[in-house]
Amino acid sequence: MQKFSTGIILRVGLIFGFSYLGAYLWSHDQDGLAVFILILNVILAYNLYRYTSTINKKLSRIFDSIQYQDFAITFRADNAKGDSFEELNNSLNAVVKSFNQVRAEREATLHFIQAIIQQINVGILSYNTDGKIELVNQAANKLLSIYKLSHISSIKNQHPEIYHLMTNLPSGESKLLKVNNSELSLSVKEIILRDRKIRLIALHNIRTELQARELEAWQNLTKVLRHEIMNTVTPIVSLSETMKDIIEIDLQTVIDPQQKSGVEDLKNAIHTVINRSKGIMNFVNAYREFTNIPVPNLSEVLVSTLFHNVQALYETRHSQSIRFDIIQDFTILADPDQIEQVLINIIKNAIEATEKTQNSMISIKAFMDHQAKTIEVCDNGEGVTPEDSEKIFVPFFTSKPSGTGIGLSLSRQIMQMHGGTLEYLPNKPEGSKFVLIFN
Repeated sequence: MQKFSTGIILRVGLIFGFSYLGAYLWSHDQDGLAVFILILNVILAYNLYRYTSTINKKLSRIFDSIQYQDFAITFRADNAKGDSFEELNNSLNAVVKSFNQVRAEREATLHFIQAIIQQINVGILSYNTDGKIELVNQAANKLLSIYKLSHISSIKNQHPEIYHLMTNLPSGESKLLKVNNSELSLSVKEIILRDRKIRLIALHNIRTELQARELEAWQNLTKVLRHEIMNTVTPIVSLSETMKDIIEIDLQTVIDPQQKSGVEDLKNAIHTVINRSKGIMNFVNAYREFTNIPVPNLSEVLVSTLFHNVQALYETRHSQSIRFDIIQDFTILADPDQIEQVLINIIKNAIEATEKTQNSMISIKAFMDHQAKTIEVCDNGEGVTPEDSEKIFVPFFTSKPSGTGIGLSLSRQIMQMHGGTLEYLPNKPEGSKFVLIFN
């Protein structure tokens, strides 16, 4: 501070000295020198102004930096003016550093939130009162099957029902609807952000959760039925076999033809009861695996390896009609034995569906569908009726005379245990398509 005061005193002294000298020269008719001294005084006065307005300029610079969010400035040019100026510069630099840290933390938090929004499975979309979309994540794009969204009206053409709910559903309410073979829960929330009204939309595909609940209900029902049926049928089989033994031993000596005929009828009836009862027991036991699937032994496995193992089973008999195509190879965290079994179940169904088809073709493809690891099994067979397409994953349902109705429901359960999904789609113009999606 002492250097700063000395500088001011020196400049003021020079101004007074030159003013006195200029007046003296003017009074002695030295006009040229007097004008020159006046110019020097003006320069000294301007220099004094610049010298004394340093602090105001510093404050003005830092306020401008705060206003325009530009903190790429430092204060150190006038440290030589004294300790007080150096302390002031250090304090201002500390303020700038603090603002930079706050901005960096805010940007990092924003990027973190944006990353979370893009990664979650819930579709998030927001738009303002003009309909301009301000935020949309990958899940929303995928659920809507629209990958370039700038205005809410873009949704109207493809999904009029969703558009109607997005624009008319009251804030805080939700609605269930079906889109692209998915069960969607649509929720709306209006928020005020800096005096702007923003409408926030959440789209959640609850089909997987519904399938899991449905599967759990079927499993519980199957366990109860199996328990009750086995408890009822087992004594029937045991008693029937005992009666059969008694008849064969104790009534073996019957001679009367009429009685002997009755004994034979009784033996046949008991034999039928035993066979049908054992058939029921075998039928019930066949569903034991549906309720007792082992926990997957997960490991990283290439889809090309899975395809190679499955393809080896069909090389000799079906090599001409089954085509394996790896568009994009990828790894999945899965139990290879269980996933191979799923593929075998679906391919077996496809083979049976194309038995009566000329130039039958079954295609198994692996590819990435917008970051979703996907395996697709298509055939050009008879296809599935719209009525049956809603039931094919229901346990015990089958359209085949010799079917058990367990293959597809078991396959879907395995996929759910792997955190994925198994869906059916019509394979236009004809046939069926089963899609395995690994999340």
